[in-house]
Amino acid sequence: CGNRDRPSPPPPPQAGVTWWNDRVFYEVFVRSYQDSDGDGIGDLAGLTERLDYLNDGDPRTDQDLGVTGLWLMPVSESPSYHGYDVVDYSAIERDYGDAAAFKTLVDEAHARGMVVLIDLVINHTSSEHPWFQEAAADPQSPRRSWYVWSDENPGYRGPWGQPVWHPRGEDFYYGIFWSGMPDLNYRDPEVTGEI
Repeated sequence: CGNRDRPSPPPPPQAGVTWWNDRVFYEVFVRSYQDSDGDGIGDLAGLTERLDYLNDGDPRTDQDLGVTGLWLMPVSESPSYHGYDVVDYSAIERDYGDAAAFKTLVDEAHARGMVVLIDLVINHTSSEHPWFQEAAADPQSPRRSWYVWSDENPGYRGPWGQPVWHPRGEDFYYGIFWSGMPDLNYRDPEVTGEI
């Protein structure tokens, strides 16, 4: 990244100012962006390597895209390619790197005057998330109420005509997108507190 002078990190938003209105955002699906280690999967180090293409941090140049905000699709640990079914909110998807690689990306983006947003998926978890596994295994589990359950299929469908009630043992759980992403129950204050 060199030793050139860099702008300071973006200033905090001012009260009443919609800070995003003055930003040029670039949405990144990390998996498909830039592979740094030759395994065929884009990663955080690869994205960091390409930051100068997006914004080189020098307002006097016009060789970059002028991006001032990165919007990262989900980067939490997930069993799927898309990452919208999270199994660990505190871990970076191992295909993408680790927490240190994420911190380096954020630090380097800030050094170029860019903000970084992440798509934090909190509507639902993966059906492989430990919370759901515990809730599904034991109807008496304290985490059972973290999801929406019914002892029979209510029968209604979702807004796209898709099934939203999925069988698990003797019961059914609600998952608007598919069975692999059970919705969290935000009527339970413990869920809100945990998220």
